[in-house]
Amino acid sequence: MPAPIPIFDGHNDLLLRLYRKSPAEAARIFLEGDGAGHLDLPRMRRGGFMGGFFAIFVPDPDDD
Repeated sequence: MPAPIPIFDGHNDLLLRLYRKSPAEAARIFLEGDGAGHLDLPRMRRGGFMGGFFAIFVPDPDDD
């Protein structure tokens, strides 16, 4: 099978999704994948992900 075309993602919310989890859960989600969101390491490798812009929004802790 030919190598995938390198992919550069112009916007994704991976960091915010991981920020909202505990550190252990965030690491597991990123490294193993959980089928949610758009990115995790297994899908990035399969899809030929080469880089991207990572959006991050840190919510005010008083807005819960």
